[in-house]
Amino acid sequence: METFFTYMPYFCVAYIAFYLGKHWALFQFSQNLSKNPDEMIRILNKIKEINSEVDQNDMPEDAHLLELEEVNGQVYAYDKTSGEFLAQGPNKYLAALAASSRYPNKKFWHPDFKRDSQTA
Repeated sequence: METFFTYMPYFCVAYIAFYLGKHWALFQFSQNLSKNPDEMIRILNKIKEINSEVDQNDMPEDAHLLELEEVNGQVYAYDKTSGEFLAQGPNKYLAALAASSRYPNKKFWHPDFKRDSQTA
């Protein structure tokens, strides 16, 4: 029990340093955001671009990337590379399902679908 009380001040100092460090980093981030918003927007757009590339890299090689467009309550599915109209449906998933039933020899993929059902 005496070792616990011996090291207790060190644990308290470490916790306080960690706590202050996190708050200082958050303060610096908010200062940078308010002083240079254009740079932060550029950084966030770059992160968004990298994330979309990662999502597209998860796509199976034999699948066609879908582009889904909603117009007046109907969702239209297009092949993103060729721009070819594939099918339509009342929501994204049913439009992709209609495209896969219309073209049974092709696989279609969209990053918005859940991981277990991204290919239709």
